[in-house]
Amino acid sequence: MDTTIVLELEECPYCGGELKELEDVRVRYEEEIIPVPLYVIKYIIKQGYCKHCDRVVYPEVPETIGNRHFGVRFLLYIAYLRYVMNLPEGKIATLLNDTYNAHVSVGTVVDYLKKAAELFGDEYKRIKKEMRESHICNYDDTGQRVDRRNRWLWAFVSKEAVLYLTSKNRGKKVVIKVLGEDYDGVSGQDFYPSFDGAPGRKQKCWSHQIVPARELTEKKKPPPESLEFYEGISQIFEDAKEAEKALKTSEDRERVYTDFVERLEKFVTQEGKWKHHGVKKLAKRALKYRHELFTFILVPGVDPTNNVAERALRPGVRQRKIWGCFRTKKGAKNRDIMMSVIGTMKIMKKDFFSYGKEYILSKLSYKR
Repeated sequence: MDTTIVLELEECPYCGGELKELEDVRVRYEEEIIPVPLYVIKYIIKQGYCKHCDRVVYPEVPETIGNRHFGVRFLLYIAYLRYVMNLPEGKIATLLNDTYNAHVSVGTVVDYLKKAAELFGDEYKRIKKEMRESHICNYDDTGQRVDRRNRWLWAFVSKEAVLYLTSKNRGKKVVIKVLGEDYDGVSGQDFYPSFDGAPGRKQKCWSHQIVPARELTEKKKPPPESLEFYEGISQIFEDAKEAEKALKTSEDRERVYTDFVERLEKFVTQEGKWKHHGVKKLAKRALKYRHELFTFILVPGVDPTNNVAERALRPGVRQRKIWGCFRTKKGAKNRDIMMSVIGTMKIMKKDFFSYGKEYILSKLSYKR
């Protein structure tokens, strides 16, 4: 409790009469935001002359970033506002000036964002290496504009990390670049044809199979067989998820996997059943990828959907709507670095401000 205020009436507010004090009291709590000024640190740096070295020496200033005016916490806060709150650089400067009277320019904000990406560059490389060694990885991509050109923002997500990468390509080449040609883990993905040649075992996204089937039933004039197809394929999926929970041995998993592959194949290949082109398209796709739709039964821990990668891309989509585009490749690269670092810390349940400060100080100490 920071402050306690006692409120008391001296007379009745309605008639002005005398009041008799009662033992019972009402208690109300209120939380308030108070203006927070910048915390200014003055360092008095004493120098000394070493006769042995014939030079003037002085202690290094702790928790500082070169000759920059603002410190490590300031850098982390700017990165947080940019890549978590998705604020444009101009809005960040306005917020800092209005809230803290910091007197910063947009150029200062840009400079600190560049420095943040530079300091966390090695951590980004570590995340890339860790992603290549992951046993289960989900990935997806979305379009963006960089330097007036169409580019793709990729998100790779494992149990321990998230990696963002801007690329001019969309397809298996990027997957090979990140995971390697000899990747032998399981990757969750959608039905984009180029992913078929990507390395490793695959788990195709059930959401990309079920949602289009449901949308067919919601049309103004739905195909006659659409509801039966949607309910049938949804039931197969639900039964597969329920069956997977009880599996203990690899032999059981192989047996159940085979049963569901055959069940799906039998359902989608019913002769003359699916006549509408939309339903036929979904049935054909389910048949083509029937083996890769049930990988989650064979390998424990695999998600049958690719929702985790799609959720990882949402911040990038919001940034595209708010910021527009990146004017330089370097700006997009800096975003990839910082969002990968922040996202990985979130997965590992590490606080960005405390752990980020610790990491930066270790880097600055190493350079000295």
